[in-house]
Amino acid sequence: MLNQVYHLLKECNLRSTPQRKAILEILYNYKGHHLKAENIYGLLRTKDNNKRLGLATVYRTMELFEKIGIVSRLSMENSSARYELVMYDELMHHHLICLKCGQLEELDDRITEEFKKRILEDKGFEVADKSMKIFGYCSSCKR
Repeated sequence: MLNQVYHLLKECNLRSTPQRKAILEILYNYKGHHLKAENIYGLLRTKDNNKRLGLATVYRTMELFEKIGIVSRLSMENSSARYELVMYDELMHHHLICLKCGQLEELDDRITEEFKKRILEDKGFEVADKSMKIFGYCSSCKR
């Protein structure tokens, strides 16, 4: 997986700098998590006591990775954006987001297929962007 990402960087005429590699390793090691730039920065600081990497570098790198399709950015209402590595071999997924605690849960894209088909049939509207966020309350917070 990381080799695919390094190849993509090369195709885009971008260097695989130590900073980019370190960020990619964090994203890969925490796949399935939805990390804020601050989380990534904190993990990098503890890993090998990496002091040469600033928070601004993490933000710029995440912006670059999003632009070339390496990461997916999940904008949040009252919180910092969260990022996850785009896994080329996995199915698309959506997110259930708790309005109280901010917990994120992934929702398999296959569950929404009928919904998308219905929109096309009922409204004549073809869904182009498959990213969906559903807001509500997780089982802990709704008690």
